[in-house]
Amino acid sequence: MDDGMKTQLVSAIHLQEVELQEKPEDKQQCTNHNHNQTYTVEEAVETIGFGRFHILLFVIMGSSNIVEAMEIMLLAVVSPEIRCEWRLENWQVALVSTMVFLGFMLCGAVSGYVADRYGRWKVVFGGFVWSAYFSLLTSFAPSYGWFIFLRSMVGCGVAGVSQGFVLKTEFIPAKHRAYLLPLATFIPESARYHVSAGNIQAAVKTLQRIAKMNRAALPPGQLVEPAEKERGNWRILLSSSFRRTSLLLWYSWFVASFAYYGSVLSSSELLEKNLLCVTDADQEHQVKHRQEDGLCYCIPFGLRDYQTLLISCLGEVALVPVNICLLNVFGRKISLMILQLLAAILFMMVNICTTMFGFTVLLFLLRSLVSMNFNVVYIYTAEVYPTVARSLGMGFCTSFSRIGGMIAPFIAQVLMSQSVILALTPFAVACVVCALGNFLLPIETKGRALLQNS
Repeated sequence: MDDGMKTQLVSAIHLQEVELQEKPEDKQQCTNHNHNQTYTVEEAVETIGFGRFHILLFVIMGSSNIVEAMEIMLLAVVSPEIRCEWRLENWQVALVSTMVFLGFMLCGAVSGYVADRYGRWKVVFGGFVWSAYFSLLTSFAPSYGWFIFLRSMVGCGVAGVSQGFVLKTEFIPAKHRAYLLPLATFIPESARYHVSAGNIQAAVKTLQRIAKMNRAALPPGQLVEPAEKERGNWRILLSSSFRRTSLLLWYSWFVASFAYYGSVLSSSELLEKNLLCVTDADQEHQVKHRQEDGLCYCIPFGLRDYQTLLISCLGEVALVPVNICLLNVFGRKISLMILQLLAAILFMMVNICTTMFGFTVLLFLLRSLVSMNFNVVYIYTAEVYPTVARSLGMGFCTSFSRIGGMIAPFIAQVLMSQSVILALTPFAVACVVCALGNFLLPIETKGRALLQNS
């Protein structure tokens, strides 16, 4: 072997040794680079995207939302029955609905505070069990007094179940929220709650579980977000950043509940007392038959009445695609204004003397509009508040909404018997005023990432 070949061979061996020595270093540099990378919960949720986890999430949480829907519709159907059972006056029938909303109002803010401090899932599960237990006891109520007490306890439980909307919102990517949240009407604790509480490891486990179910991967690096000490602080809701938003939202929630339950209870009252073409009902018009001990204001629903209520309920589901289109095309604020103005018009149109088919169509459209309005209010509220006060903000809003629910029965079930037009006008006026107020909301949340802190 000549000197030239020896020199080349030695150089090749030396070069190979250098490469072998450099490879571990390169590997170490790559590892250090990954460790230096960080991501937030918002970035992780967006990276994971939508998948099987979210489908299962909506199936389970949607099932729990059936509790609230059934309890509210029960108010419309049970009114004629308890009126017959205990020979109740109009104000006593209205008080039944009011007591449910009173329980909801008192427990709404409390459930929001507990959810922000100790976790969303605990409150949702506890509310579900509570409402189911007291709803069962209501079936065995021996008297009117026990009945309204047990119904108020059911309202407390439903307040906890309503926190499930916050849980769903915090797991859904921004671009999917407008599509999926209107449809929501095993689950892990919210990863956003975990990071706000400083429990990064639990948040990572939750995100890894979701990524595995969705067959996706987390962003490279480590999850890094600071813990928040101000969790569940009501002062955030009235800070300079959120004061106007909170005040307008409280009224929006009041009107959403006032209009929604007003439409439900008004329809049952109009059908029960046959007031469809009556402007001012006299006492004799409300009497179905006479008994030995005097007049009986006991008018149970007939088959056609149940059919009309069922068809009107379908309106809350049938026009969900319209709701989704409004949210994606116009955003949250404009959608609220459109829906509230249309609802005001429909409330006044219900007063028109028409056939049962015409009344059913009007009621179908009205129920659709007030339901869509409630959906948009829920979505906007969950998106506009930061994680540290999201459940508390939702809790305060739901409490204000129940004030509207408490007032609605006395207008829809008491004033309706005196004058149909006078009973429908307050609902229409409230919707118009609310539409004007929503124009002043300072924040549009369409496509915006959820805030972690204030």
